[in-house]
Amino acid sequence: MKIKDFLKTFWGGVLITILILILGYLIWGFVTRGGISFVFLGPDEIKSGEVAEFSLLIENDSRLNLQESKVQIKLPEGVIAVDNPEEKTIMYDFGEIDSRSSKKEEIELLITGESKTLKNIEATFSYRPKGISSIFEEKFSKSVLISGSSFGLEVVTLDQVFAEQNFPIEINWENLSNYTFENVEIRAEWPSGFVFQESNPGISSEATEYNRWSLGELNPVSHGKIIVKGFVTGQAGETKRIIMNLGMIKDGTFLPLTKTEGYITIIKNPLSISSLVNGEINYNADLGETLNVVIDYQNNYATTLRNLDVTVVFNGEVFDFTSLRAPQATFFSKTNTLTWSGAKVPPLYALNPGERGTLEFSIKLKKDWPMTSATQKNVILEIQTTIKSSNVPEQLGVSELPRAAALNTVKLNANTNLVIESYFRDASSKIANTGSLPLRANNATDFTIHWKIVNSFNTLRDVTVRTTLPLWVEFTSQIGGNYGQNPPVFDPLTRELSWKIDSVPSGAGVLTKAQELVFQIKVTPSQSQINQALDLIGTTTLSATDAFTGKNIHLTYPAVKSIQLTDKTVLPDDGIVRP
Repeated sequence: MKIKDFLKTFWGGVLITILILILGYLIWGFVTRGGISFVFLGPDEIKSGEVAEFSLLIENDSRLNLQESKVQIKLPEGVIAVDNPEEKTIMYDFGEIDSRSSKKEEIELLITGESKTLKNIEATFSYRPKGISSIFEEKFSKSVLISGSSFGLEVVTLDQVFAEQNFPIEINWENLSNYTFENVEIRAEWPSGFVFQESNPGISSEATEYNRWSLGELNPVSHGKIIVKGFVTGQAGETKRIIMNLGMIKDGTFLPLTKTEGYITIIKNPLSISSLVNGEINYNADLGETLNVVIDYQNNYATTLRNLDVTVVFNGEVFDFTSLRAPQATFFSKTNTLTWSGAKVPPLYALNPGERGTLEFSIKLKKDWPMTSATQKNVILEIQTTIKSSNVPEQLGVSELPRAAALNTVKLNANTNLVIESYFRDASSKIANTGSLPLRANNATDFTIHWKIVNSFNTLRDVTVRTTLPLWVEFTSQIGGNYGQNPPVFDPLTRELSWKIDSVPSGAGVLTKAQELVFQIKVTPSQSQINQALDLIGTTTLSATDAFTGKNIHLTYPAVKSIQLTDKTVLPDDGIVRP
């Protein structure tokens, strides 16, 4: 057998593979004899906000020159190259590295992050030995532990505070490094129940989960403070945690530099106030419903409080202020504020130790509040009630005006409706109805029934629409509409037709296309029904659960009559059965 033919056989392929492996091993041994080493050096620990020097060191002790030599450094989030702050990947192109020579490069990195966290910096060295086509790589991972911060951050406040009583919080910060930081800000994560009142300087923006103060550019050894006032609601003995984060913004990402916490314990407020909406602190309401609010207040100080004001602030667009009934109170429409004072309510003029009082008012929600925007989803209305004294008796030993507050929330229930339509001529459904009109005894006539779910404000779950077909009505199994993956089910034993849907989004049928089922029925009147109108379907019910408020929804609609079709091309008399 010729050598060329042998190489084409199986054993020839095996031989070629073995020779390639042996050759690769010999080349690798030749290249690395004497050693090619690559390391990425730097500190093992660093403070957040410090700039440290890291070194790349390449030593080529092999017998070959290294060509196309490159090093790629991937910087994790929070690690910034001082000379190239916009780059997340740093490249060094060394070109050719001679045999028995070395290369070194230094890079300054700014490390940010929370204390006691690791930053892993990965460096990759790639090269091609001269005379060889293959590219080789070596990787080196450097882990740096953040052991502290180059910033000082402190929260100073009272150890104990009265519930609903204003108290001060002082936030002190300081740049302890020799580095200038840009786009620095402080973020406050408040505990549940905390109500922010004011600050100096003022907040830069207000988010749902934190307040933010922009400090801008901070030079070395710079410092400052922020004074905050607020109050907290909660149970006596409850401890609340305040979290402050200082960091810098880069490419829209908050990079933490330091973090601190403060703790306050709530003690019982000697001036107390509570309020109930229809007997509940948090209430779920329908459009058009009346809210009856009862406010109770009491002075538990050891001295008389004078010139008290009770103020109610309404937050939300659904309140119908034309229906407001509040004896002895003054309503300010510009601020949607209701106020009682000692001028009209004697106990508020002088509230003795242990004395209590009650105030009442009622207000309706609007009957008509159409959903025009997705912002009207999951609506929560607020009724915030505050009682405050206009003077501070010296014997109380407090500097802030005695005050207390209560908050009631009102969740708006979903506004749901089932639109039921009936047609003989129904081209839009793409279902062809046949038969005769007027209805004739013993003659079959088809109709299409539309069920369209219209839903505002909140998502519905576990939705079921049901009806029962009379004995003279047959379900033809022809369906259409926007029913998705949820076709109806007909039980021939009970004659019940049901349509079940897992979820109906808020705004369906209002802001977006409604979920709709169209089904065809065949009606065959009997001789005994001559001169009568017929029920095409029986009573229809819709049941569902409001996913936001938890309300169980049950809606009932009357039977669809043959003389009351939605189809206006059919006269009412055509629904009377003829011989």
